[in-house]
Amino acid sequence: MSIFIFFVILIILVMVHEAGHFVAAKLSKMRVEEFAFGFPPRLFGKKYGETDYVFNLLPIGGYVKIAGESFDEEERAKLKTDKDAFQNKPRILQLFVLSAGVIMNLLLATILFTYVNTSPRLISAESDGGQYANYIDDPKVYVNYVVPNSPAENSGVKLGDKIVGLKSGSDISNLSSATSVIDIVKRNSDKDIIMVYERMDGTRSTSTIRAVYGLSEDKKTIGLGVVYGEVVRLNLIDAFTKAVSDTYDYTISTFTGLRDILVKLVKGEDVMSYLAGPIGIAKIVGSEASKGASNLLILTAILSINLAVFNILPIPALDGGRILFVLVETITRRPINIKFQYIANAFGFILLIGLMVIITYFDIKR
Repeated sequence: MSIFIFFVILIILVMVHEAGHFVAAKLSKMRVEEFAFGFPPRLFGKKYGETDYVFNLLPIGGYVKIAGESFDEEERAKLKTDKDAFQNKPRILQLFVLSAGVIMNLLLATILFTYVNTSPRLISAESDGGQYANYIDDPKVYVNYVVPNSPAENSGVKLGDKIVGLKSGSDISNLSSATSVIDIVKRNSDKDIIMVYERMDGTRSTSTIRAVYGLSEDKKTIGLGVVYGEVVRLNLIDAFTKAVSDTYDYTISTFTGLRDILVKLVKGEDVMSYLAGPIGIAKIVGSEASKGASNLLILTAILSINLAVFNILPIPALDGGRILFVLVETITRRPINIKFQYIANAFGFILLIGLMVIITYFDIKR
């Protein structure tokens, strides 16, 4: 299931990115010859109008083929007078088309963050609460994680339930913090614990639980994670404002993370533990999906930001590399040699494929 969810997310992120290029090209009156998910060989496709929509075998990205955008000198010569070709459009429009994929990924992240922020969300009162702080009026203890096949799960308690009461014999917890639950379990690890919990619809249930070994190292637990806070929901304006802030913060932190990895690489330190390929990401997706839809949507937003940041890097074969070439041509007012661009693009592509293979190897090894 994790692999399936991962591929669904991958398809969405790639299609959103390529849709950015596609729409920008159409708005700029450029001729789009092909819109593809994955790289050849071709599996199937259908042509509508001037564009061939294709699904390829290798699901490692996608592309939009625009007339006059390739590094083929013969093709460019044939399109020298074609007003719909990429090469004959003003450089400002070329930059718009090349950067549109990154813009769309950042926009998708903002939309996902906005949706999550408008959904009921459990916020801890024991931290500053961030932009949610003003929404916390009456904090209670809520369940934020249930260990599979644990006494807590077998008792019927679920993610999002509010713990109303917790006692063992005469030992009663006042539930004034998350640690109050941990304390009563610790004090009564060899006794039955009576827990009263409440669903979001107000339905109350009572269960008897006893801690067991095997869920946590060297101690008995009931398999329950809790947060002392409140379920809050932002209005649309606040949700969007926070979403913009979240997108900005994650974008900056992604650039910062890349910088730190490069510094470690230069110093000769191990960096593979900081990187994840398709297998590693699929595992993370599976973990977050098990925690609920909101966690999965947040992860999707973060992956969309990572895709945007990765693509804007000034590396040939990426959008950032193409943007760099156009900027250099704009500044120097001279075209860059097509053969040089072709060689640089091919080298960049081989480098990226090699990096993916190496990261995947370490994913498997882990």
